[in-house]
Amino acid sequence: MLVNKKISIGAAIALIIVFMALTVSVTMVVAMRRFNNNLGDVNQRQAMFDYINEIDKLIRQNYVGDISEEELRTALANGYLSGIGDPYAEYLTAEEYQKETERLSGSRTGLGLEIAEQEDGSVVITAVHSGSAADRAGVEKGDVITALDGKAAGYAEILSRLEDGTRVLFTVSRGEESNAFELSPSTYTYTSVEGWTIGTTGYVRIYAFYSNTPAQFSAVMDSLQEKGAQNYVFDLRYNEGGVLTAAQEVISMLLPRGTYATRIESDATKTELVSEGTYDLEKSSVTLVNGETAGEAELFAGVLQEFKKTTVVGVATKGRGKIQEYYSVPSDGSAIKLSTASLSLLEGGEIEGKGITPDQVVALSAQEESRFPFLTDEDDPQLKAALSTLQGGTVTTETEPTAPTDGTTASPTTTEPTTAETAA
Repeated sequence: MLVNKKISIGAAIALIIVFMALTVSVTMVVAMRRFNNNLGDVNQRQAMFDYINEIDKLIRQNYVGDISEEELRTALANGYLSGIGDPYAEYLTAEEYQKETERLSGSRTGLGLEIAEQEDGSVVITAVHSGSAADRAGVEKGDVITALDGKAAGYAEILSRLEDGTRVLFTVSRGEESNAFELSPSTYTYTSVEGWTIGTTGYVRIYAFYSNTPAQFSAVMDSLQEKGAQNYVFDLRYNEGGVLTAAQEVISMLLPRGTYATRIESDATKTELVSEGTYDLEKSSVTLVNGETAGEAELFAGVLQEFKKTTVVGVATKGRGKIQEYYSVPSDGSAIKLSTASLSLLEGGEIEGKGITPDQVVALSAQEESRFPFLTDEDDPQLKAALSTLQGGTVTTETEPTAPTDGTTASPTTTEPTTAETAA
């Protein structure tokens, strides 16, 4: 018996030694592979830098013109990002990055108006943002810009002046009247959610998902409930997304507690997107989408559709389901935007390249698209279809605005830019 026990202990020790040896061997093999891969990456990067250096020397030795180092650095950064295969990658100068950060927070600096060129060449103001310089001066949606600094000007010139961040003088026609406005850019809070009642339906327009969107959405929904809304229309047309955490907060206000989607990282790691269950939407709703509905807006529509909380009406969405993040460049304050993850629905899978398919397809004509900012519930086919779905074929037109969270008065005519519009 003693001999057998000694043999068993010896065998166990031998097995342990063998196991340790195998572990060390595997570890060394893995380490060597990583080292070789890293070395290969280093060599590739060095070769790339050497190649750029060769081109730089040739240019500086032979080019007859002057070189702007700042423009060259910007072009190099843009060129690098355009070569990595990420359609959403972008380089932003320090000034552009500051503006983008401001925009995503729900704050903007500018004149606070949006314009569009019409088929006849006229330039129409399609939106005036509450609290902005244009709003305070009395500029109105529908005003037609007829002159810039007292002279006739085309769309491109007007747009350039409105965007250059300086004081501007323009003349508009309003019916039979003519008015002149001299405006300077100022900072204002962007209203990303507005709502009003259409009969017994609560209409909620979500222009984007910014950091201030959840608070505005909650306030609008509370107000509509107090007004006795029996169902809802969520309008996400031309909503191109924004901040993922903002969309998650809004979705959590409409779903019970639990997982509703998945975030897939670049290394295939999966993270569940979970509703905290702060509110469960029990009333019926319709969500309006179009070909410019993208990103976080697609997540909103797709999740509510899968959970049978809404009927999606419109046309197929854009199919931009990748998540972008910003990384600041310490040396000069510029930044790069990169796709770092993708969004996947529980049933429908990844949104990228697929989008959200409406339950009811209703398209706008080309003329209706060009007039989108001025469509009403009486002549908007998609909105009429939504109301018909909710109200059994009865479309009512009485409207009552609901104030946004910043205390300003919401107007059913204010709209986010369409593809034919530009904000200033």
